Amino acid sequence: MKTKWTVIAVFAAFWTVAAPVEFFVSPTGNDSAAGTFEAPFATPARASAAVRDIKKSGPLPNGGVMVWLRGGTYPMRAAWAFGKDDSGTPDAAITYRAWKDERPVLSGGWTVPASAWRKADGPRIPAAARGKVWAADVKSLGFDALDPDAPCGFGLPNAQFRILSLYRNGSLLTLARHPDKGFLPITSVLDATNRIFTADLGDWSRWAPSLAPDLQALGYWKYLWADQTVPVSVDPAARTITIRLVDQWNFPKKDAPLYLQNALGALDSPGEWFLDRGAGVLYLRPPADADPGKDHYELARAAYPLLQVKDASHIRFEGLVFRTGRHHGMVMNNVTDVAFEGCVVRDFGGTGFLMYGANGCTVRGNVFHTFGHKAVEIGGGDRRSFKTSGTVVEANDVSDTGHAMHTYSTGMAISGYGMTVVRNRLHNLPSSAFGVGGNEHLIASNLVENVVLESDDQGGVDMWGDPTCRGNRFIHNIWRDIGGGGEYMKCGQAGIRFDDAISGNFVYGNRFDNCSRGQFGGVQIHGGRDNVIRNNLFTRCRYGVSFTEWTMKYWREYFERPTTRKWIEDADARGAKFLAKYPEFATTVDTPMNDTVEFNIFVGGESLFRNKAAAAKVQGNVSLEKVPDNLASVPGFDPLPPENVIGPGEDALLKRARAADTFPHANGEGRAPSRP
Repeated sequence: MKTKWTVIAVFAAFWTVAAPVEFFVSPTGNDSAAGTFEAPFATPARASAAVRDIKKSGPLPNGGVMVWLRGGTYPMRAAWAFGKDDSGTPDAAITYRAWKDERPVLSGGWTVPASAWRKADGPRIPAAARGKVWAADVKSLGFDALDPDAPCGFGLPNAQFRILSLYRNGSLLTLARHPDKGFLPITSVLDATNRIFTADLGDWSRWAPSLAPDLQALGYWKYLWADQTVPVSVDPAARTITIRLVDQWNFPKKDAPLYLQNALGALDSPGEWFLDRGAGVLYLRPPADADPGKDHYELARAAYPLLQVKDASHIRFEGLVFRTGRHHGMVMNNVTDVAFEGCVVRDFGGTGFLMYGANGCTVRGNVFHTFGHKAVEIGGGDRRSFKTSGTVVEANDVSDTGHAMHTYSTGMAISGYGMTVVRNRLHNLPSSAFGVGGNEHLIASNLVENVVLESDDQGGVDMWGDPTCRGNRFIHNIWRDIGGGGEYMKCGQAGIRFDDAISGNFVYGNRFDNCSRGQFGGVQIHGGRDNVIRNNLFTRCRYGVSFTEWTMKYWREYFERPTTRKWIEDADARGAKFLAKYPEFATTVDTPMNDTVEFNIFVGGESLFRNKAAAAKVQGNVSLEKVPDNLASVPGFDPLPPENVIGPGEDALLKRARAADTFPHANGEGRAPSRP
């Protein structure tokens, strides 16, 4: 009997110690309250402060701390910030979680009162829209984010990503632009040095500086893979356009595509808007010319990340919704064992989710969509010491990037050493699904569809330049319907693009379906060595694998460039440790283009190869009229996993996040967003 009760006492003591401390937060709470279920705090920041107070009094309980966020909207007037003092421990994590099935929304937006809208009239309204434009004096109502959008785009230093957006019932609207869709070509460059050119603007008078003081142009000024949105001015009398921000990437060229935006004179189509920053008046032509007072309109206000985490560890964020801001959504630096799971991140002018110095972190089951730049950017581990990040990015749904910067606005940008990126779905992106740098990353079982819809000279995966970025594995992914761009796609688009000297990477067991545009194959290798393309299925691809072969002279000169030397130094690629792991790098400067392409199946299209490199190692590839019922029946070909196990499938965390990805309409109903 004594033994029995001793065991029960120990068991009870264990559960007493392991039970977490709990706090509650509610939009209807009070920060002076106790933080209990009955008397919750009002703000997430107050709950964080309460956790710090516990830590000051002694060690955290083994069960850690649980902060429950009740449903509703939390207006974020500053970043929710975490530092070293906010960390948990390996045995006592600190968790911030949505309560049950409720939907806590942390918002950096500003709601336009329904009663503020009035019909707008006057000569400044385009003739095609007169009688259909509404206006709201948002400045008089307290909206203060009236500073101009920051220039953004390829090559601009110190990009600020300060982008104002307007949303209707959770859907992104179009900043007034001309033309309404597509691009205008530059018809003539009048003064390249001073960036003066002309294009067919129709009625030039509506672009006068007095009517469009913050006029911008998005243009592919120099290359069709490098867009910039920069301030411009128009001289209606001379019929000229001048770029006002001088940069090495925005020399205008004849026929280069562009469009003008951010002028009341361009507000001529349903779903467009314009903010007169000087007067503080918002102009809108509502979608379907509906009464705006019957819908929910929200302007991005926050010019800061809604969540900031630095030098912290053992923290969990689960089931939360972060939405609406002019800058990045969240920024994490130097973090260990931080989990971000089952959340929604959407509607930010910069990048949705940035995590640098990530070690042992988890990003799983989240929905990311509608950003001015990238969706997710994560780096971790150490390339010089071969320290693996141990960070896992799994079962996320990523879409709709690049509404401000169209190129290099990847779904996921991965860097560092040893990241695992598996079972994600990436779709509907103007640029690449993945931007990859560094070493020993595993990119596996991801579903990628409808990406690279605008950018030329890119791929669903884009790796560029650095010959030390080796050992990355692309295994059992599906790449489907890659490419678009029409007349402004001159070079090509691929499923996987190894650009400018990318070498020593492994592509195995992938399906490439309709992934070859222009001069590129489903896989495109531009100058690199030691890449292995094995056991892949190519269907509806014009070319399977395409090569751009560099001469030995050019290859050797490439290694003498200052940028290449810097990459080699940064990775310590001449050091004993690097050469022991990648011995072929020691002689790569004298190696011809020796990539291996073997045991692949090619169905349809013109040919398996385009411009096959002379030194490429090719064997066992077959061309068939249709996909065989049993792929393993093809000699040398290993079976592929069934398509239904590629991508996130029915991941429980992602299912919850998708259910939370609705926008509360003004009448309190939940409404799924219609994405741009």
